[in-house]
Amino acid sequence: MKGLSNPLAIAAMQRAITAARIGPAPRPKYSSRTADKFVIRGFDELFDELAAIGRHQGRSLNSESVAAVLEALAGVKRAAAMVNILKAHLGEDVAARILAEVPSFDLAKCKSPRKFVMRLPPSVRDTIREGVVNAVAEQSTGTKSMNTWLLDALVDWINTQRQQYALLAASIAMEQGALTGPQ
Repeated sequence: MKGLSNPLAIAAMQRAITAARIGPAPRPKYSSRTADKFVIRGFDELFDELAAIGRHQGRSLNSESVAAVLEALAGVKRAAAMVNILKAHLGEDVAARILAEVPSFDLAKCKSPRKFVMRLPPSVRDTIREGVVNAVAEQSTGTKSMNTWLLDALVDWINTQRQQYALLAASIAMEQGALTGPQ
């Protein structure tokens, strides 16, 4: 890497290094009793899968649902970037073989209806409320309800998380093999 000579670039680099040392600010604790709520009419299978992903990530079902909705509102950029980075790391051929083995979550195969109350944290209430309303309004068909949009966002999140996990597990296995060598 070339050395930086531009004073603005040097200052930006110093700010980035300082921010990386400090880390993110801790999130404040909020009471869920006062949170805005939205009832999602979905299925046991969907919410069970989200809860399992949440447990793996160290989050609750509610936190996982909020993360899925925020990612969908952002255009699935971060999750798609992570999958693409892992694909590039593994190589297209290996990644294609791994992803061929990852099952897609199909909402049409779900059988047991269930309602889930998603509680919106104060820091993202307006973002989610306005974002979902705008996303539904922008649909060209106009027949998609807010609940349907949310279900689609949750299904996309599940499928993306499955892909990320499979690719990351394969990447770790390859790295372990490279570190330990053939035995």
